[in-house]
Amino acid sequence: MALIALDSRPTTFKSRWQEYGVVAVACLAQMLNQAGSTQCLPMMNELANVFSNVSHTDKVWFMAAFPLTSGAFILISGKFGDIYGLRKVLLCGTVWGIIWTLITGLTGYTDSVIFFCICRSMHGIGLAFILPSAIGVIGNMYPNGQRKAIVFSLIGGMAPTGAWLGCLFGGITTQFGYWQWAYYSNSIMFALLGLLAYFTVPTIENESAKETKMDWLGASIGVTGLILFNFATNQAPEVGWNSPYVIALFAIGFILIVAFFFVEKNVKSPLIPRDVMNPHTGLILAVVAFGWASFSVYVFYYWSFLLNLKKYTPIASGATYTTFAIFGWVASLTVGLFIRRIRPSYLLFVATAGFLVGIAMLSCTPIDQTYFNMLLAQMVILSFGMDISFPAASLVLSDSLPKKHQGMASSLVSTMTNYAMSVSLGFAGTAEAKVFEATGNILKSYRAAMYVGVGLAATGCCCAVVLHVLSYVRTSHGGDIPTDDERPSDDMDLEEKVTTASDVSV
Repeated sequence: MALIALDSRPTTFKSRWQEYGVVAVACLAQMLNQAGSTQCLPMMNELANVFSNVSHTDKVWFMAAFPLTSGAFILISGKFGDIYGLRKVLLCGTVWGIIWTLITGLTGYTDSVIFFCICRSMHGIGLAFILPSAIGVIGNMYPNGQRKAIVFSLIGGMAPTGAWLGCLFGGITTQFGYWQWAYYSNSIMFALLGLLAYFTVPTIENESAKETKMDWLGASIGVTGLILFNFATNQAPEVGWNSPYVIALFAIGFILIVAFFFVEKNVKSPLIPRDVMNPHTGLILAVVAFGWASFSVYVFYYWSFLLNLKKYTPIASGATYTTFAIFGWVASLTVGLFIRRIRPSYLLFVATAGFLVGIAMLSCTPIDQTYFNMLLAQMVILSFGMDISFPAASLVLSDSLPKKHQGMASSLVSTMTNYAMSVSLGFAGTAEAKVFEATGNILKSYRAAMYVGVGLAATGCCCAVVLHVLSYVRTSHGGDIPTDDERPSDDMDLEEKVTTASDVSV
């Protein structure tokens, strides 16, 4: 029974129903984030018929547009939450999401694929403010302990569930000729999320909010740099890397990203607090980024493989994601029980190895092989990768940072997850375009893109190994998250807690 013993409900909740509501808000936010990212996949061939002059490399934008902005704007959403209040930012994000998912559905009455992709990117901005705010609320209201670990695992479990629901409902609406309803239904879900948040999420006082200033210079430079860099990489497969405007935007974006870090080192109130960023935090985020970048390549080319080579229908393709949902919850509950007993560096390595095995298996899956062979196996493995990576990274950062930075802690993980998912598609798409141009073989071009994903996951595994080695070298405890005996007591001063946690954190 000690294995599942929970600490008592935090006194910050007025009742168990409020606790259930707050957790449901965070879980629903995660679900909508993943559904928003993947719901366009079953309809990408239909959208190519709805809009004019859409090539296969253009289809990359159907998926990439959403995480482009959700990743870039999450960079500043954490600061917004710390300054203006997590509840306000969360509610504003839901209103934004309602509006833009509704408009996205209405693009079906136009002939502009560019407008559709712009709406997809605006949709992503809403989640950029919703998800880290919801997770920041969890980080503020739960003290370190098993109960908090379980909640983070439940949130992680909603990732594959959201991907499954997005793909399945997107497939159903597409196959019956009403793809717009995938977005109209999203608008309805945002409205329900907003109502639930309004009645359950409390206003969390931040004593340092009055002293905290928004780094508008850093925000402008950072977001602009991320968007330009990402746009260049995803546009390159279509127009080529030798295109003057791709070269210019890529260079300007890279320079702005470098300038962002220079500005952050010298401003009085940096966008990313100096006590948040350190080499170990950076290494954790690198592991997350490479793993999810690989997963994004897997998802896009998995769907391309099913729809264009295996000739699955949108509904049948969406139904295959049921494996994700089922085993995602198995992984989530397992991680929730053991995350306090296993070093996160172990877990992050296992997660990244899962991403590597999954994309490697897809790259050598025969076209005529049944789903219940390699495809099923790789999805089981990847579901563990998804549900181990996110909660492990979120928890180790949340535990080691003070409450005033909980919004920023969740923003960092979400930034790396979403942004990596978008930018990786550009590099994979480049490999696909070059190989198809040389061979004219669709399967070979898809596999070339998958090999890019293999390389990304392998790099993530290497970073995870370095992270694990450093966890032994850096602390005599040899761990990332403190064990129950090592964990600072609740009556410690907050600064004392942070110092103690950082001594045993990666």
